[in-house]
Amino acid sequence: MYIVTATQPDIMFAVSALAQFMQDPAKMHWEAMKCVIRYLKGKRDLELTYGATSTGIVRYTDADHASQYHRHSILGYTFLINRGMVSWSSKKQLIMALSMTEAEYMATTHAAKEALWLCLFLGEIM
Repeated sequence: MYIVTATQPDIMFAVSALAQFMQDPAKMHWEAMKCVIRYLKGKRDLELTYGATSTGIVRYTDADHASQYHRHSILGYTFLINRGMVSWSSKKQLIMALSMTEAEYMATTHAAKEALWLCLFLGEIM
């Protein structure tokens, strides 16, 4: 989990889905984990580069509506400063959204709270 949260947020969904089966893993879970490891092995030579141009803060938000077996929406957002990711989140909602619009509003609300905190934090350090 350290690798996912600290250095590899792109595999968060796959690892969190596999983590649900840690008590009683099956052969298909082992095969899926091997796919994740092969993915990481294939991108080991890539590196994160922060841009030299100032593009300010950019936010991306998305939600899926009941696409998983548990029928809860998965919400996510990411914030970039000068094209470098500085904050992100992806999580299953505790309450069930009744529509795609409601799921998107929940994602936007969570992102707005993070944006307020990020602006206050940047104001403090600059």
